[in-house]
Amino acid sequence: MKVAGQLLPEWAPVQSVLLVWPYPHGDWQINYAEVAECYWGILSALSQEITIGLLLHPSLNRAQFEEEVQRRSVNAANVNIRVTHYDDTWVRDYGPLSTSAGYIAYTFNGWGGKYSALNDNAVPAGLADFLSAPVKKYDFVCEGGGLETDGETLLVNANCIVDENRNPGWDRAAIEHYFRETLGLQKFAWLDDICLTGDDTDGHIDTIARFASPGRVVYAGPNLEHVDAEILASLHQQISALAEANGWELFALPSPMYRSLVDERFLPCTYANFLIVNDCVFAPIYGLREDSAAIDVLTKAFPRSRVIPVRCEALLEQHGSLHCATMQIARLP
Repeated sequence: MKVAGQLLPEWAPVQSVLLVWPYPHGDWQINYAEVAECYWGILSALSQEITIGLLLHPSLNRAQFEEEVQRRSVNAANVNIRVTHYDDTWVRDYGPLSTSAGYIAYTFNGWGGKYSALNDNAVPAGLADFLSAPVKKYDFVCEGGGLETDGETLLVNANCIVDENRNPGWDRAAIEHYFRETLGLQKFAWLDDICLTGDDTDGHIDTIARFASPGRVVYAGPNLEHVDAEILASLHQQISALAEANGWELFALPSPMYRSLVDERFLPCTYANFLIVNDCVFAPIYGLREDSAAIDVLTKAFPRSRVIPVRCEALLEQHGSLHCATMQIARLP
């Protein structure tokens, strides 16, 4: 296999952001009104700064939606709507990844076969004209939320990568070799056995540890009172060891406990699920007392960026947050 371009870090220049709109009879039917308002808030915040490629399900009325865009606090000039089929709204996991040589996409199988994903898996190929470039598709199963890079090192959590339900028979060595060829990265930093209660992605890295810039890592910090106290302690130990080995500066975010407003089950509530778009960092907040502390940490981790809070508690009901719901499209070098 010919080595592809290098996976770009999220702070590479961004030309647009993909957003996939929820529809009433999809997975969001349990709290559709609340999540729709949440998405309007996301669209309002993002559209002030960047062009949005907005995918709209055929079951929704495009004309009515466009009228609503005009009524809302949305920069309509920055919103490009495309009607297409999809199963779920978590475009982070099936949308195109940006590399220095173009756009690529791995195969998406619903997080190890947990959910239907045929329509989601077909989305990247249909975006070629919007991206003004083709999307190279790979058979390897992997989600964008499972990959984090500073442009040199690939930071991953083994739970959702080395998985018989995604790629049977692949061990860590084989996966590293494949990532070298398809992502152009030579260094790897692995976490193991980190998965928050309720996280059906098997522990995506974008919920637990992220690069803020070369040499700076933000992560979900310890909380002795948390239902996942032992897991968060293990994360702290593992990320601290990686930081010492790699010379990283660490920034620990609050890790609040959060129960569903629908059925009171524990949900994976994390402030690490932020989105970097050029000179802005869009930060998920949840109406919790920990929100202000999280914003303070992110402001220190991103001293040259504007940190923009976005309410995202409705997204937690389906085990994701802001980063999961978006995919940045880098401006190709």
